[in-house]
Amino acid sequence: MKVFSNFGRQNTLNKAKFHITLLSKRFQHHVNAHMLEVDVCKGQGSRVWDKNGKEYLDFYGQNGSVNAGHCHHKLVQAMQDQMCQLHQATRSLHNNVTPEFCCTICQMFNYDRVMVHNTGCEAVELAVKLARLWGYKVKKICPKEAIVVFTNWNYWGNSICAISASVDPILFNGFQPLLSGLKLIPYDDPCSLEECLKHPNVCGFVCEPIQSEYGVMVPLDGYLAEVRRLCTQSRVLWIADEIQCGLGRTGYMLGSDYECVKPDILCLGKSLAGGMYPLSACLASCEVMDLLAPGAHYTTFGANPLGCRVGTTMLKLTKEDLLPENAAQMGALFRDGLLCSLNKDDMPLLRGRGLLWACQIDPRIGCPCDIADNLRNCGLIVWPCRDKYIRFTPPLNVTEDEITQAVSIFKKVTDYMKGCGVFSH
Repeated sequence: MKVFSNFGRQNTLNKAKFHITLLSKRFQHHVNAHMLEVDVCKGQGSRVWDKNGKEYLDFYGQNGSVNAGHCHHKLVQAMQDQMCQLHQATRSLHNNVTPEFCCTICQMFNYDRVMVHNTGCEAVELAVKLARLWGYKVKKICPKEAIVVFTNWNYWGNSICAISASVDPILFNGFQPLLSGLKLIPYDDPCSLEECLKHPNVCGFVCEPIQSEYGVMVPLDGYLAEVRRLCTQSRVLWIADEIQCGLGRTGYMLGSDYECVKPDILCLGKSLAGGMYPLSACLASCEVMDLLAPGAHYTTFGANPLGCRVGTTMLKLTKEDLLPENAAQMGALFRDGLLCSLNKDDMPLLRGRGLLWACQIDPRIGCPCDIADNLRNCGLIVWPCRDKYIRFTPPLNVTEDEITQAVSIFKKVTDYMKGCGVFSH
């Protein structure tokens, strides 16, 4: 039997580590988005920790998906309990969990039917299909002539349909030909919408109550009410994409609740399962949803028991823990803190509602990516949105102390960058 010395064993281990490193570099996950350069390994509430134990306030909120914060005990318990019982069952089988979720979400938002998916993109994709189907079967639009209208600078994913409805060349360049039958108009422009809806082949209008991806664009008061009126008047289905701004994010259960209007089709996602599990939903009336023929729309993992159990828990938690109310109160505190900390010259733009905010900082102080990097170094994670804005989407149960701490860090960083041009690490 061959005996290895300690040196031999160590040499063998070093070679193994070297080969593992090479393999990890070769087969690493391909990332083509901006990275915040923090290696997180633990999260709790509104805070995350990196591998060295450094603590950060998470005001990125993982793109607004962790509305109840990281690792909420009720969501963790729901997932653990369901995982030990039944984690997957396709729609071809009945189970005892999915009906409860469907009943809960339909009653909560006053719709007859729901189709459950995994991602927000899937939910909006189904909404577009439903609008076309309704256009052909109910509005009697000629086959293959239906038009669905979107607003400029929308964002709802990266499928071919989603990028075909985008004005952002980063999303669609190199992926043409794009889909036809989609039209774009300016956001927050009722006159453009009214003119567009005069076309008899328009069957659906998709818009977000607040457009969050490109700098949190908040429409003028009355816009959503006018959207509702014009769509009803023109026999067009209004599809509300509430993937980002729904479920309490804006201080209301839905962004459209701000003007007390109800969309014909409602799309929810991101935080529907508290970021614990991918879950989305498309809700509509039976007159719209029942137009789908059996087998016309199917997904393997949609409406699985694990996602639905966590989703039901998150919906109840949102109501019981008053997350929308806390978002409204903490959002007002955060807004006032930023306005008191920076003058109009240093921060020419601040817009949002609830706990969905974006600001612009004078470029002489620094670009959004540099500011975000310096904030990270001081323990605050935010998102440099499209290299023009800084966006804040913290968990909805963030505390007053955490809001105060975040504002203090933001002021400290911007003041230092303004005075020195370079922030000391």
